[in-house]
Amino acid sequence: MKNYNELFTYRFDKSQQIDEEFCKLYNRESLKSAVSFLKKLGATSLLMDDYHIKYRVSEWTKDTISNRKKLKLLNELKNLKKYILDVNIKENSEVNVPELNIETTLGTIKVIKLSEFFPTIKEAFPFIENDGRFGKCYDFANTISLNLGIPNKLVTGYVYGYSDKSYFLHSWVEANIKGKQYVIDGTLNAIINKEGYYLMQHAKPISTITSKDLLLDQSYLEKIKSVPLEVYYVFRNEIINDLNKNQKIFVKEKN
Repeated sequence: MKNYNELFTYRFDKSQQIDEEFCKLYNRESLKSAVSFLKKLGATSLLMDDYHIKYRVSEWTKDTISNRKKLKLLNELKNLKKYILDVNIKENSEVNVPELNIETTLGTIKVIKLSEFFPTIKEAFPFIENDGRFGKCYDFANTISLNLGIPNKLVTGYVYGYSDKSYFLHSWVEANIKGKQYVIDGTLNAIINKEGYYLMQHAKPISTITSKDLLLDQSYLEKIKSVPLEVYYVFRNEIINDLNKNQKIFVKEKN
């Protein structure tokens, strides 16, 4: 039998190290040193503009900073004149909540605060509007997919950091809401138009699980508690096939 935890670690565990080293060099030395490090690794593009957007989207969906600071951060995006065309906040008439619109030369990123659209999510995740939400994308995706109330799919894939050589494994939920495709990202506390999300995150899916399959799999998940959610997301089909052959395959034998 395959050791899925080892396979996962081999493929993905080091995925954030490049970004972390870039940050260290940027903060301790200079941007020039950090960029030089990326070039040595073969990076062909620095994705700072999209990283600035992502950071400000994340800050906008918090309840721990003032509206004044949020507006200041958003207005700073206008300094990226070669990429940002406009930044504004308007009422979304379909769902009656504020919507942040960031218009770029490549497309528009439309953001709604998840905890305003689905207030009950704060009962499951009281920290969703502050920094406590970071590092919990797999739990968010699982809970959101199972409780959204409409057909959706849980997607796991890469989202990029500072360059095309630095990336993270991440999970999010995709759904059709009122005839439009959206991404629901618990880590960002945001509902974002799919096109805008993929633009901002440079997202590259590697696995997808429908909400129907996820619900049916709950009985299996009880039997594979030794397998973390992120490992299940990536190797779901193979794991389910193994379980169908042997229900006790993941049960540790007692000494």
